[in-house]
Amino acid sequence: MAGDVHYFEAVDLALILPGEPHTWDNADQLAPVGDVVVVLWPKDLFSVEISEFEVIQAWLTGLEAGIVFSKAVTAKVMPLMLSMNSAQALKKLTILADVLSELMQVHISQSPISSAPRRNIARIEPVLDVIKSNLACIPSLTECAVLANLSVATLKRLFTDSLGMSYSQYCDQLRIKRARHLLATTHQPIGVIAQQCGFNSAGYFNQVFKKHERLTPSEFRKQFTWRKRR
Repeated sequence: MAGDVHYFEAVDLALILPGEPHTWDNADQLAPVGDVVVVLWPKDLFSVEISEFEVIQAWLTGLEAGIVFSKAVTAKVMPLMLSMNSAQALKKLTILADVLSELMQVHISQSPISSAPRRNIARIEPVLDVIKSNLACIPSLTECAVLANLSVATLKRLFTDSLGMSYSQYCDQLRIKRARHLLATTHQPIGVIAQQCGFNSAGYFNQVFKKHERLTPSEFRKQFTWRKRR
């Protein structure tokens, strides 16, 4: 989420953060639509002095991007989601809390950042923030080490231990995510998108994108031409 592009299937579940632009599209405009459940709530709904609710609120507040959940997770909470349609107001709130609690546990258990030692994450958080804010011109590993007051070797180790990937792999992951969004939602030339995502040349962008997506940027974009965006 948060600028990414996901392929949705027959049964889907997504958690979208407040104010995050989003859309669902279907290339087959005549395809039947089944049950749709949209649940909206104030972002501080669980900001109360009840420990169980405080845990949920802390998790929601700490999310930096929305989440698309797997088929298995979706199937597990789908009966609860559908039951909200006919539930009374107070019961809807308790069902929502149950659903969010289940999703929180799944997300935390599957997130490398959540399972990493908090001290390690805290040490590289300034670097993560800088990278996300400067995708068009990401600082070098050495510059980031200075920013975090760490040696290059220590920063490398913290990335591997905390995120399960190298510094360069993490940067490429964010760049490709941003590129996917721009390719799907704009008509900008691929060379321009490459520059906006921090790639020095369209050729290198092509190479890295195909490695991640098994498609060239042009091939990926063709999947969204039916949308006819202006």
